[in-house]
Amino acid sequence: MHRWKYIFFLTILPFLAEAQIFSSKGRFSVEFDRGCNPMTVNISEHDSFGVVTRQYYYFDGAGITNNLSFSYQDPGTYQIVQVVGVDGIADKTDTLFVEVLASRKPEIQIQKCNGLQLSVTSRDSYYDSIRVYFTMTDSATLLLNETAEHTYVSNQNQVIESKGFFNNAEEICTSFFEDITPLPSLQVPAISNAFIKETCKDQFSLYLELNAIDTLTNYRINLIQGNTSQLFAGFLSQRSLVLTGIPFSREDYCINIEAYDPCNGSSSFSTDFCQISSSLSLSPFQSLYSSYSSAGIFINLDTVNVGSFIVYRRIEGEAFELLSEQPGSFTDAIGSRGRKYFYKIDYLDSCNQILYSAETNPPLVDATEESPNQYMVQFTPPINSLVDTPENEYQTGNDFSRTQSTIPASQFSLQLDAKDGSPRQFITATSTYPDGTVLNSNAFTVRYELIIYVPTAFTPNGDGLNDTLELFGLPTLIATTNIYSRWGQLVYSSEQPTPGWDGTINGTVAAQGTYLYEIIFETADGEKRTQKGTFALIKK
Repeated sequence: MHRWKYIFFLTILPFLAEAQIFSSKGRFSVEFDRGCNPMTVNISEHDSFGVVTRQYYYFDGAGITNNLSFSYQDPGTYQIVQVVGVDGIADKTDTLFVEVLASRKPEIQIQKCNGLQLSVTSRDSYYDSIRVYFTMTDSATLLLNETAEHTYVSNQNQVIESKGFFNNAEEICTSFFEDITPLPSLQVPAISNAFIKETCKDQFSLYLELNAIDTLTNYRINLIQGNTSQLFAGFLSQRSLVLTGIPFSREDYCINIEAYDPCNGSSSFSTDFCQISSSLSLSPFQSLYSSYSSAGIFINLDTVNVGSFIVYRRIEGEAFELLSEQPGSFTDAIGSRGRKYFYKIDYLDSCNQILYSAETNPPLVDATEESPNQYMVQFTPPINSLVDTPENEYQTGNDFSRTQSTIPASQFSLQLDAKDGSPRQFITATSTYPDGTVLNSNAFTVRYELIIYVPTAFTPNGDGLNDTLELFGLPTLIATTNIYSRWGQLVYSSEQPTPGWDGTINGTVAAQGTYLYEIIFETADGEKRTQKGTFALIKK
């Protein structure tokens, strides 16, 4: 409470009434029988019984006491019972009811005006009256719906105090305080964005985004379509709002914001935010797109305050099936990222009617093998509501090594690289939009055929040229080489891939002719592979 409050209370408040509230038989009285909690009653005794014992019960169930003062902490209606301790009196008790009321913050409406003015209106129906203290020397008593105004001398922070009063009650209700900064002139927010959507057939909602607001300024939002329609009047608590059921025709329109000054009955207006009918974004699919992710397929949908989206899904080659009903964006937890998925979405308005429909799919890839390690790739571009043209790229490789290139056409030939020797690889695609949105495709699995190069012939004659049968292109050093004669007899076996077979059998150069080889090797991802073939041993 302000330091000046106590001085102000003594000098400004009306003098407390000296009248007493008497008990039913007039034997005792209190100063007030109503007041806010905590409320203290002080009893004055008025009977002519002389020197006798007088005791009191201050509420039902309380113990009897000689004390003439008691403080009630909780709201409620209480009966004080006096018991007189003297013989010869037929009725030894007398009673008086007191009402203890809760101390609540008064309901007031504070509005800022131009010129450092404030307008305060009582909206309180709990108290009989309220008092508003603008400064130490300026206050106003208000009944329900009455208004008081005050002009400050600066725009420094001010403290407004409000307090409620009950008629014929002790003035002990709690004071409440609010910090206020007066304004030399009301600030009109700029409209950052505004668009209208059809949320039910022929029923429209305005979605509005403002750059700033003042919670104590009275704003009015106007729709201009030939005539001006006021869509909203009051106070705003956040910069974004949705106004439903607005009067709208499918024509060009403008929106403006009005900062209303209740002290002077004047207004300041924002710049009009206008849209032409050809660019109206009535559909709730203005930002629809879909993209594969580690969790499934993410479907981006507009934010709507009414209605819902009915989602249908199909896998390539199959019919659409009902998937779910969604209030907005969601992730479809698909089973396999390798499959191609397509979506059809109906917007169900609040009247339970299908108002709009749209389809979407992420970027998709497929491939068919033309020859070993040569694939024909089919690229299906994404379908969505994004208006810009994306940059489409494809990626090939595995979890350890990947390359990326621009997609040249919807169909293109692709030669797989060995990468790190892992036969299992993926083909994926991305569509990147100018605003940074990146859509990911499914992952199509292909197999790189690892081919070990074995010379067709070698000449183990000691001349230093082609004296050894060497192996080229092994993905790892884990390999077993077996050499067989033309009749299937094993003549050489080694688990060391280098230096290769020197053409000898038990220290003697083998006979000239055709031999068979078998290479059992392990790929980079641990898969065992086998390659077989023939070569010629030539003696020169």
